[in-house]
Amino acid sequence: MIHTFLKDYYLRPLRKTDLDGPYSSWFSDQTITKYSSHGKFFKNENYFLSFYENLNREDQVVLAIFHTLDGHIGNLSLQDISWINRTAEFAIIIGNQNHQNKGVSYEASKYILEHGFNKLNLNKIYCGTSDQNIGMQRLALKLGMKEEGRRVDHLFLEGSYHDVLMYYILAKDWKT
Repeated sequence: MIHTFLKDYYLRPLRKTDLDGPYSSWFSDQTITKYSSHGKFFKNENYFLSFYENLNREDQVVLAIFHTLDGHIGNLSLQDISWINRTAEFAIIIGNQNHQNKGVSYEASKYILEHGFNKLNLNKIYCGTSDQNIGMQRLALKLGMKEEGRRVDHLFLEGSYHDVLMYYILAKDWKT
């Protein structure tokens, strides 16, 4: 499965060979992980290999984001899929900063939400982000998500506690 979007971008399932590229370095880059819990505990190659080997579980969908010249630039996922509740958590990381703020996250995210609602028959897709992460907040709203609530002092970043804003979208509200 390869899904092309924008000019020069495409999505495909993560491959083992992707682990040899820049992928693992994103999670120790303090700029990229500034608003998340990644980057606090540095991971070795065995961590990423274990992650990869567990991708075939049916409680997650992980896609790699590629640029035709720059290669693997990010990932997006539906994770913690609950088949009883018909819910999943949405997550995205753009590890190559040259591809941030270019619409890549939005276009890729539309595809995985469409997949979640129309292929997996999910009813609700949700995400959470630091109250400092304006980019992710804007992405959630642009995707049609609504703010569901706030987890007060839920995330410790750069020496202080921050709220986590929770967003969601229901299948009936998803517009393709």
